[in-house]
Amino acid sequence: MSDKPALSGRVSLEDVALLAGVSTATVSRVLNGSATVRQSRREAVERACEELGYVINRAARTLASRRSMSIGAVVPTLATETFSRPLAAFQQKIHQSGYTLLLANSDFDPDTELKEVNKLVEYGIDALMLVGNSHHPRLWERIEQQAIPCIQTFSVDERYPGVGYDNEQAAGVLTTHLLALGHKTFGVIVGTPPSNDRVSDRLTGTRQALAAAGLNLHEANLINCAFTMNQARQAMFRLLDGPHPPTAVICGNDLLAFGAMRAASERYLRIPGDISITGFNDYEYAEHLEHPLTTMRVELDRIGEIAADYLLATLNGEPAARQTLLQPELIVRGSTGSAPRAAIR
Repeated sequence: MSDKPALSGRVSLEDVALLAGVSTATVSRVLNGSATVRQSRREAVERACEELGYVINRAARTLASRRSMSIGAVVPTLATETFSRPLAAFQQKIHQSGYTLLLANSDFDPDTELKEVNKLVEYGIDALMLVGNSHHPRLWERIEQQAIPCIQTFSVDERYPGVGYDNEQAAGVLTTHLLALGHKTFGVIVGTPPSNDRVSDRLTGTRQALAAAGLNLHEANLINCAFTMNQARQAMFRLLDGPHPPTAVICGNDLLAFGAMRAASERYLRIPGDISITGFNDYEYAEHLEHPLTTMRVELDRIGEIAADYLLATLNGEPAARQTLLQPELIVRGSTGSAPRAAIR
């Protein structure tokens, strides 16, 4: 006869224990992610769950433990490495501690972000990760009402826990590099909706560095509606056809820089002989482009890991650094060079 219990209704913890040949306590430890269970018993429980189709009753567990074992994250977009890489590192960390990631996309809209946070709260998340420090006025009020541990990423705001970097300073370093190469006419290609404090701060840093050199960014040379590679390509055409064609173009991320490079090549411009182009973030492919990209390297994986470590420590009542300031690194490659001689004159 088979050891498999005859089941006519919902599968119970006892059914799993009987088939696996272990106690119900052992089953509970396995399902809770405990590391103290012998591997052979863990595998027996997992096989029994699979064979019986056992599904954990999350609602009942949440009532009993006051934990849903889920952590929420709301990001502006999933279309670039800027957020997909930190999220992958974040998910891996929390998964190791038995938590599930519930993810939402705000599309850079504060109203959408607030709605998504409200939904995640309704699902009973135990903690939350956000991007940036510009949000709907009621967002932090909602979070604090629910007493949910929360951390902001990519920007540092002294009022709230965060992991990020000084965007103004990073932009200043990049702009100073181009100034040292003799460039005087600059173009900028970014996407800056009101909620994107990171790019807004970088624009401030760029303008400050230019002003210190006695220069300014021509209004026509700021294109702030590019979010995709093709939009950056079209933006580059606008800059080249505009009243002040730049010799150096600063892009909001490496994807936009790639689009700008494509446009420059289509106009038969030499990179960096005729025009220099920079990115931001140092995506995996940046150094492998036809013209390896000069960019600011941001520790994207570390942002996700540190955010996860903070939330997990807070949930466990352990001490954790409230603020972590990372230092982006200028990576100089072949996409930037000295300004054309005619431009220097």
